[in-house]
Amino acid sequence: MLLFLVFILLANFSIGFILSRIIGKGPPQGSPERFPVPVQKYIISRIGDPPDTNLARRVSDELQVNFRIESSGISWTNDESIPDIPRLREEKDFRSDGQNFIVRLRGRPIIVNKTDDGYIIFSPFMPRDLINETNVVIAVVLIITILAVMLYLALSWIFGPIKKLSEGVELISEGNFDNTIIVDRKDELGNLAASINEMKENISNMIKSKESLLIDVSHELRSPLTRIKLANEFIDDPKIHNKIRDDVKEMELMITELLETYRMDHEQGKFSIEKADIVKLIKDVISKFEFKDIQFSSQFAEKEIFIDRRKIETVFRNIIDNAVKYSEGRTVAVDIYERDENRDSVFVSVKDKGRGIEEEELGKIFEPFYRIDKSRDKKIRGYGLGLSLVKKILEGHNAEIEVKSRKNEGTEFIVTFKKGITNK
Repeated sequence: MLLFLVFILLANFSIGFILSRIIGKGPPQGSPERFPVPVQKYIISRIGDPPDTNLARRVSDELQVNFRIESSGISWTNDESIPDIPRLREEKDFRSDGQNFIVRLRGRPIIVNKTDDGYIIFSPFMPRDLINETNVVIAVVLIITILAVMLYLALSWIFGPIKKLSEGVELISEGNFDNTIIVDRKDELGNLAASINEMKENISNMIKSKESLLIDVSHELRSPLTRIKLANEFIDDPKIHNKIRDDVKEMELMITELLETYRMDHEQGKFSIEKADIVKLIKDVISKFEFKDIQFSSQFAEKEIFIDRRKIETVFRNIIDNAVKYSEGRTVAVDIYERDENRDSVFVSVKDKGRGIEEEELGKIFEPFYRIDKSRDKKIRGYGLGLSLVKKILEGHNAEIEVKSRKNEGTEFIVTFKKGITNK
């Protein structure tokens, strides 16, 4: 607001200054600003009655005065802008019985003198006559342009760091802690940038410490789990044996997902890309599930794409496992197809008819450790790492995943592979 007020004040001052300089020059030397009655009488007496146009021209040149003569048989003027009598009669100030009077024409005073044989009309000089409208317009436009550029530069200087701060905070919110916000200022914005950089470093260090602890613990848990598995083989009670085996499998799955997620975060780009048949890959993944009500369909007998086979197996194992867990015994449909409007992509759909996902939770399901089931129901295993890992693997393949869900009707995951497709 302060900048805009300054801008308006400067614009008004500059325009006013220009106009005052132009008007302040005053009328040309010898040109009276008004016509006293003696001057009018002098001019009338000089040009004679009836008026002599040659004398009129000489008087106008000597005194630099503009006037019009209208009498019987004579119509002369040295300034065509001076209105004639028919035009002046249209104005309410015109007096047919007056000898010397003023008619206001668009705010301009026109002096009318009635003679025995007609009229002599004077147009007094006014300060605005000195103003060249074209030059004034050019000057005003130039001044406003210069002030607008100055205003833009001032705003850029003030708000430029705010844009950097906004971009830096957005990167931090996306988990990018390698970015440093550089604001070469010593004011409040510079202090704010330094505070955000310090906060970012503290958050990054805390996250790294927690990651390190989590990975170290995950590695260390493998040894006792192996011993538990070995000891479990000596338990004769089948019920206890199976329960311990299932718990150990669940812990191994969690540890595997933790370590895989860590590797994806710190070893991005290290994919073993090869040509693989996505149809066969998904069939193999489905065959490893004990749940038999998985309906598979494919538009192709074979479809080869360039992927890291092991990692993509992990993707569909996690997606199908989620569909089975939340389908509550209902059918899970897996479909491979392409679309007419997009022949350069292959789509894989995994759809269940389970409880569905609330709309406000759809944007959070790919966050690490986020679970839709807050009750930690033991019937639904998992720790919220599977979909986070899926997202990271697909991003590394330049693939996309879309989720569609309706409460109590089911959920559909659609994976799109965009590049490296060859048909068979």
